[in-house]
Amino acid sequence: MIEVIVTTLKEARQAERYGADRLELIADMKAGGTTPSFGTIRNVIEQTGIPVHVMIRPHADSFVYNEDDEETLLADVGLCRELGAAGIVFGALRADGKIDERLLGEVIKHKGDMALTFHRAIDEVTDMVAAIEVLNEFPEVDHVLTSGGAATAREGIKSLKAMLESAEMNILPGAGIDADNVRELLETLDVSFVHVGSGVRTDGALDESKFRQMHERMKR
Repeated sequence: MIEVIVTTLKEARQAERYGADRLELIADMKAGGTTPSFGTIRNVIEQTGIPVHVMIRPHADSFVYNEDDEETLLADVGLCRELGAAGIVFGALRADGKIDERLLGEVIKHKGDMALTFHRAIDEVTDMVAAIEVLNEFPEVDHVLTSGGAATAREGIKSLKAMLESAEMNILPGAGIDADNVRELLETLDVSFVHVGSGVRTDGALDESKFRQMHERMKR
């Protein structure tokens, strides 16, 4: 199954038509993703038929958030809940490079029944396996999106395997996944879901042929 990054209603419709199983809706893909606008969130949820997980990230400066950031992101969590998002994608760190457990707890209080993915902020922690053990204490965390701390999931495959051994939630490999390496990742990690962005795009636009190649490789 494939979770696909999208940034607009047009892309969301295309991704669904091309065979995406779930959408990660973001703004500012070049910066790694920030929270999309109210209108984009509402329209994508209302006009697509697959689960929509919305990025909750008030800015791309870092994953360490101050009080103003917290007020903004908690309001966005509430907005996504009211609009009927299937899930949110969130991650926060402390200045010492560890999981911000307090803020994660606040997000959990506000999210209602939405699924929660802890995103690639985890790739910047000081100890990835220790971070997974911290997240294991939060059963409300359904997925962890990670490249294993490397530039790509394929480069981080050793770390991803170590994380999988410790994780009580689903590990969602992401970064640099395409039709050429998806089969290797699925078989080596024994996962059923992958997260793709540029791997199904050509010159920044979603490419139906790359979706088709990805599905063909995954079915082998």
